[in-house]
Amino acid sequence: MNSQDPRTRSIHRRQVLRGACGLMLGLPMLDCFLPKGAAAQTATRSPFVIIVVGDNGVVQAGATLSGSGEPEKFWPTQTGALTKDSLLADKATRSIGELSDYAEKLLIVRGINLPYSSTGCSHSAADAQLLTAAKITSGSTNCKAMGISVDTAIATAKNPPGRDPLVLHAGMFSPGGTGFDIPGYVSYVTPQQPRVYIDSPYKAYQQIIGVVGNATGGTSADTQAQELRALRSQSINDILRPQIQALLSRSDLSQSDHDRLDQHLTAIRDIEVSIATTTLTIPDADVATMKMLDPKPYDQTTRDTAAKLFMELMAFSAAADYSRVAVLKVGDRIDDHVYTYNGQSAKFHDVSHRQVPDAVDFHHSIDRMMLNYYKYLLDTVSAYDTPTGSLLDQGVTIWTNQCATGAHSFSNIPWIQAGTANGFFKQGQFVVVGNGQQPGGTQDGKGGDASVSGINKMLNTLLTAADVTKTDGSPTDDFGEASLPKGTFTEMLA
Repeated sequence: MNSQDPRTRSIHRRQVLRGACGLMLGLPMLDCFLPKGAAAQTATRSPFVIIVVGDNGVVQAGATLSGSGEPEKFWPTQTGALTKDSLLADKATRSIGELSDYAEKLLIVRGINLPYSSTGCSHSAADAQLLTAAKITSGSTNCKAMGISVDTAIATAKNPPGRDPLVLHAGMFSPGGTGFDIPGYVSYVTPQQPRVYIDSPYKAYQQIIGVVGNATGGTSADTQAQELRALRSQSINDILRPQIQALLSRSDLSQSDHDRLDQHLTAIRDIEVSIATTTLTIPDADVATMKMLDPKPYDQTTRDTAAKLFMELMAFSAAADYSRVAVLKVGDRIDDHVYTYNGQSAKFHDVSHRQVPDAVDFHHSIDRMMLNYYKYLLDTVSAYDTPTGSLLDQGVTIWTNQCATGAHSFSNIPWIQAGTANGFFKQGQFVVVGNGQQPGGTQDGKGGDASVSGINKMLNTLLTAADVTKTDGSPTDDFGEASLPKGTFTEMLA
């Protein structure tokens, strides 16, 4: 971009609008931010990556802890092309049918294995490998990854300098827990250093829009907080109205710029309203109530609401170009949230270990619920329009799980994604990689066959799609543990 262009001296697409007490508003990509003649070109941003990680595996064919076989209740019945009709036909018996509306946008991948066996808690061991493809430390309850995670690699390469990936958590436990009461870390800043999650949707919202305090003039922390709370009772759109009006009055704004700004500002207000109405417990909630409830993100009575809000925020983050990558962990080291099925309530982890009546069908109903969370995310991402079409196809939106089954299998980890990442991935397909046609695989935390379908190859593929290259500019093929076989999953490529 020409730094002397008068249009670009006044505002850049990565800049923000600033208002009172440091309130800032990130802006979407606009034609007027591009060099002259570039407005009609293809999108210049690298593809975004959104990943949702669940717990406790899914109901798919294979062994259980008791040694008996499990029925197949997850994958589509046929590999190859996916259609709405084919997934609707599967819906009666397979949880994947919940995604029938997106059949032609999906790429479902079976055969991904975690390479390293558990040395203690298989859930913790699975979390540590899933986004790192790294060796793990020994530990009976809380082993850690010996490498960085894929979200760290993407953020380092594609985010503005110093901006972390957006990493969120809808669960029961805060950082620093001991024993089994830990969040279950999938994101790693450096080897053995997990990234601390953002557990509150409101705090995630503040971070995305750049709410900061006025640190000048010796303002005390209490006074600063009071100023910010007073401002936050208003819409950020209202606070920044003069700056927004100045932007809208620019003569070089195209009609599509006006449309995108309108959608962007509407999305901000919708998020504010959603946070206000779902976080607060009284209609005329004031700042004191918000302050009281905001530090209580582990209340399980509001987890469904929190998970959906996080999904809205991940979509908003991608649309606003806040971060090229976002991760949401639903659950903790395990998911011990209490669900109800046919009038029976039980902890999900107990269900996954078949310790309650009708456990297989109970678990299957939770799988359906989780895929409906994912559908909600796809709906939200799809609702954003850009100059080159729906936001969905400009990145990749993924749902996966720490384990393959409740028996801690590390073979055939569920992996579903939507969006082509600007034409990189196939869509409307169910593909098998490596030895994925063998149902179930190993059980109880045994590592899978990484020589043909290790998670490192999936992460290499994902990094290549996100335009993260090696230092010499060649495609990434060696992420994770160096001794693992290099390569990508060509079966996934368009």
